[in-house]
Amino acid sequence: MRRHRPRPRPWSNLTDAEFEALLPFVCNTGAGRPVHDLRGKLDAIFRIATTSLPWSRVSTDHGPTATLHRLFRRWAHAGVWSRLLKESARRRAPRAIRRMQSWIAAVFRRCHRLLGLAAVVLARRLRIHRALPGPSWYFPDPDLSETLMAVLADAAKRPAGDSRAAELTRLTLRLLRNTTRRRPVPRCLVPVG
Repeated sequence: MRRHRPRPRPWSNLTDAEFEALLPFVCNTGAGRPVHDLRGKLDAIFRIATTSLPWSRVSTDHGPTATLHRLFRRWAHAGVWSRLLKESARRRAPRAIRRMQSWIAAVFRRCHRLLGLAAVVLARRLRIHRALPGPSWYFPDPDLSETLMAVLADAAKRPAGDSRAAELTRLTLRLLRNTTRRRPVPRCLVPVG
């Protein structure tokens, strides 16, 4: 089954429908104080995420970027961006959320260091490769790893003299070694927006 790949959408202010669709995800996160000018802060976060600039180099009308970055991190740890990415991948997601999928992927890509391997696993399983901080072949594939581990477990159950089990084990271990040795993603391959 081929998934729809979102086209990068240039940043623009949130529409009323988009803001209404985001409200259930960002309200009541249970972390920190209530956010003043929520719509403006969401606009600023999406605007920053769709650029390749660091947080400190972008100026906004919605408060200091350090405050925006703190809010972004707080929502990342509260699971807001993960839930939004899952919602945007659903077939029956609201139209406003589907329109923002490239922005949501850009924000999620920015929080991969905060969420670690769980972010890579989620983006790969949802097949939203734009949410990865580089080309998909640079990151682990959890489904491949689980499949290979099952093959190794099956080979271990075979009798000791079985030549096919030994060959299968050797090939599987070689494949695991080759797929786990990746160098850092070059900056020229990091997606923007």
